Order: sequence, then structure tokens, then C-alpha cells
Amino acid sequence: MSFLHVYHEADGDQPLLSTQDAYRISLEMSAVEVYFDRRPLMSVPLGGDHDQLKVAHRDVIDKIQTLSGRQHAELRGMSPYYPDLELRRELLCTESADEEESWHLLLRGQAIFYLHLESRVYVVGCEQGDLMSIPGGMPHWLDIGPEPDFLMMTLSNAESPSLVSTASDIALRFPRYERLVESDAA
Repeated sequence: MSFLHVYHEADGDQPLLSTQDAYRISLEMSAVEVYFDRRPLMSVPLGGDHDQLKVAHRDVIDKIQTLSGRQHAELRGMSPYYPDLELRRELLCTESADEEESWHLLLRGQAIFYLHLESRVYVVGCEQGDLMSIPGGMPHWLDIGPEPDFLMMTLSNAESPSLVSTASDIALRFPRYERLVESDAA
């Protein structure tokens, strides 16, 4: 289920705002110049060929490219059997920023984006069909859970976006995937 929790950066325990309403999520995110929307998608089989998946989602990709101005589309995903999964998860759970804007469409599974902006942390739980932009330079991190099974289409203007890491430990002070997904399912 999609959700948004907004925290003060100094308090990862008590959200200032919590919602599961897609329209409210979209409004809150647009106020900080982040695009959030839901797209109807067909189910994506496990182990599908990436080129075939791109062809099957060509209409959606074309619409997002027109909307976003991003030209390069890349499939990214992980399964519970991914090599060095724990290390990869910890790397993704480290605050960093891309030099340019990127757009992310979740094709299968769940992932949680954390956006650190001004004195707030916006925690956006995404599921199949959720589309979200991350502006260039915005500090963020991603939690895919302990047993990830997701596939995401990432659109950008560079095949290998440049990441700028930070020395911040802020990601350690906010709830992880397990706690958030469990509490939002209840």
C-alpha cells in the first residue's frame, strides 16, 4: 500500500503527517517539487526479459518520458536471492543525491523512498504503479526491505547517474522498511 509519513529531521519516531491517500500524497509531494502519481499497470512476471518488459510498457514509458523530459529508461530490481543482498541494502540505505532529476515507476513489489528536504524527511512507501520523481541534488535513500522482490523503471538523462554521497547518518535515525510496512498494513 502506498503511504507518506513526514517527520522532522530530528525525530524519526513521531511523524508530523501520515496518509495513505494517493491524492494527498501527490499534493504533499508537489509542495516540495516532487511528482507523485499512480499508473495502472499490467502484472509483471518474475524473471521476465528486460527488453520484453520495456516493449510491453512502451506506452507508459513514452508518456513518462514526455512528462518528465527524461530520455533513458533502465530496469532495476532485486530478489531475495540477489548476491550480497545485505551489503547492497545497506548501501541503498545511505543518504546520497543524484546530480540530475530521476523518475521511478514501480513495476512490481514495494520500496520506500526517504527524501531529506530542509528540516523534514518525507518517507514515501511505493507499490506497483507508483511513479515518483526525485529532483537533482535532493538528498535521499531507498529501503527495499530484508527480502526484496521489486522491479522499477528508472528514467533519467544519463545511463550512469552521478551520485554525490553525504557523510550523514540520518538514515539510521528513521524507521526501516520492516517497521513501516508492518505498521501500514495494520
